[in-house]
Amino acid sequence: MQKIPAQLKAKKVEMILWETPGDSMPEWLDLKALQKYACISERTLREWIHRPVGALPAARVGTKILVRRSTFDSWLENHRLKRVDVGCIVEEMVASVMGMD
Repeated sequence: MQKIPAQLKAKKVEMILWETPGDSMPEWLDLKALQKYACISERTLREWIHRPVGALPAARVGTKILVRRSTFDSWLENHRLKRVDVGCIVEEMVASVMGMD
C-alpha cells in the first residue's frame, strides 16, 4: 500500500487511489466517483446498495461508502433487462379471454 503524503491527508479525497495494473481508473470508487463513472444519480446508487434482495455490494470505510468498480460492472451486467416477447403475451391473453386456453 502506498504511503499518502501529509499534504494529501488534509484534503478531501473523492477517489481512492488503488488502481488495477495497467488501468488508470481506481478500482475502489466512492459514490461521487461511481456516479460519474456510471452516469447514475447518487440517490439511485444508495437505493441499489440498500436493496433488501440483490443489493449492490459495497463497503463502508469510516463515513465513505466504497464500491469495487469490477464488482459494479458485473452486478450491473447481471441486472440487464430481459427481452420480453410481447406478441406471445398478447396471444396468451387473447386465448385466455376467448376461452381457448
